[in-house]
Amino acid sequence: MTENETLLHLSGLIKERRNEVVEGMARGTDKFEAYQHACGQARGYDLVQMLIADMMANHKQYEEDFQSSPTDSVVKIDSKKRGK
Repeated sequence: MTENETLLHLSGLIKERRNEVVEGMARGTDKFEAYQHACGQARGYDLVQMLIADMMANHKQYEEDFQSSPTDSVVKIDSKKRGK
């Protein structure tokens, strides 16, 4: 699996688990502490989803930067220093 495939798979698993927690909250509970715990879990899953989205965006940007001939920028800088 590539990095993106791994992150997408992980994101899908987290989404499934969050949905299970939210469905459990919707069924209701007789203890307030259980509700608070479920809210914390859902919030944590949302945070992890945001972190995964950030990692995927950073990975995409890195790939774009790497594919755009990294030596071109070095050659341009050298040319400017030499007065060309």
